[in-house]
Amino acid sequence: MKEGEAAAFRTDWLENRVDAQQLGLDITNTYGSWPYFADKMEERFKDSFEKETAKNEILTLRQGNETAQAFFERFEEKKRWAGYTNRINEEFLVSLLRRNMNKPLVDRVIYGGHIPRDYQEWKRELIRIDYIWREREKEKKGSDTGKKPYSEQKKEGEKKKDGTGYTYTGSGERMEVDKAKFCTEGRCY
Repeated sequence: MKEGEAAAFRTDWLENRVDAQQLGLDITNTYGSWPYFADKMEERFKDSFEKETAKNEILTLRQGNETAQAFFERFEEKKRWAGYTNRINEEFLVSLLRRNMNKPLVDRVIYGGHIPRDYQEWKRELIRIDYIWREREKEKKGSDTGKKPYSEQKKEGEKKKDGTGYTYTGSGERMEVDKAKFCTEGRCY
């Protein structure tokens, strides 16, 4: 603890301890105890480190494949740790949302006819549009019922082609088991 913030902490610690002793205070449970020292160290250094880390992390936080709701849970946590909790930071936070969330989602909000005025409106609108888009994708894939959409379902007796020929899905269909063999022997035209 010889340089920078550590040296400043050491100096303050020693001066406060000497002052407490000169005033005749019992320092056994304060300056004389390890838990008190550890708490003061954490109070002095941990908060500023976490705050700076959160400020850096919020700059690079991206939505990726996660839902807007999940993104905002992480974003809000970083926002609190970084100290971006008041209206002064609102314009900066909106710019981070516009930059770090999925571009098609942000474009949809912007071109939707009403650009949100503040951070809370942006949050609400991004979550709403992301939810609607994901639900629509589920409908397209038919994953909400576990079945394929009707247009994609195979009908009984329909042929399915693979690399070796056709697979017949219905009963009573003729099979072309030896077609490849006959072709190589020159018996199939």
